[in-house]
Amino acid sequence: MTDVAIEAEATLEIPKAKVPQGDPLSQLEVDAQQLQRAGRLVAVIGDTSSGKSTLLCALYDRYLRGEFGEKSFVGSSTLGGFEKLAHLSRAVSGAQIPDTERTFVSEGLQYYHLALANEPGHRVDLFVSDRAGETYRSAMDRPDEFRQLPELSVARVVTVLVDGARLARPEEQHEALGATRRMVRAMVDSGVLDGSQHLQIVQTKQDEVERSGRSASVTSQLDELVQRLKKDFGSKLATIELFAIAARDPRVEFVPAYGCDDLLTAWCDAVEPSVCPVRQDMAPATQFDRLARVRSGRTPK
Repeated sequence: MTDVAIEAEATLEIPKAKVPQGDPLSQLEVDAQQLQRAGRLVAVIGDTSSGKSTLLCALYDRYLRGEFGEKSFVGSSTLGGFEKLAHLSRAVSGAQIPDTERTFVSEGLQYYHLALANEPGHRVDLFVSDRAGETYRSAMDRPDEFRQLPELSVARVVTVLVDGARLARPEEQHEALGATRRMVRAMVDSGVLDGSQHLQIVQTKQDEVERSGRSASVTSQLDELVQRLKKDFGSKLATIELFAIAARDPRVEFVPAYGCDDLLTAWCDAVEPSVCPVRQDMAPATQFDRLARVRSGRTPK
């Protein structure tokens, strides 16, 4: 081999295969995946520390153990994102107590993907949103800002998390309930929620509520809140439901992802809106329509 050939071979760039990183998806990436396979979008919202990221992490960890909620894990295009989310809950992280890294405002909107099946040939693709709670808290005072959050208008299910730890503290309960009511009202008044969408009020950290000894009071207050929401907005939304979960109990007194199976089932089974047929006006509206009818052998009216 000549020196020229050796030099040419040394400088030859070999294309490297692109390996998907499995990071959380942007709205555009979710839209692209929707074109290939229809899925269901779920918007999980709530104030800071209400448990949004912990819920996502708990669902992923639960499916690592096997079937959950009568559904099997089929796959995910965001496995890398789930692994990063779960790092602080693993022994390898060196953390003394299992934790989940919070979502920062700078990260904007991102989605995690879960593909599930409860029987052969019956697959459900869930795209679950994750955004910093500060964004939603800010929008409560300026409802027009909700229109700038695309996850709300495109979601079939909107899941509002209420921090159970705050509900269990008498000095914070009223403010937590009031903030939830204001958030729902702001979303409805801004027009981002409509009759095709399902609203879920989800009380998190049921483990802390039980240990506070105030479980009955918390449940009563939440029931009252949901009944009030149904009275005010029941005619404007498809359904309004209440759930209580303990995604992760540090004391391990509750099973992992306690109550999340019912929530997951509600995500997967949320009824799609009925398709209303659009009446076609057969009368030609323009000269081009009339010309098209003449060429097709039909006499324009």
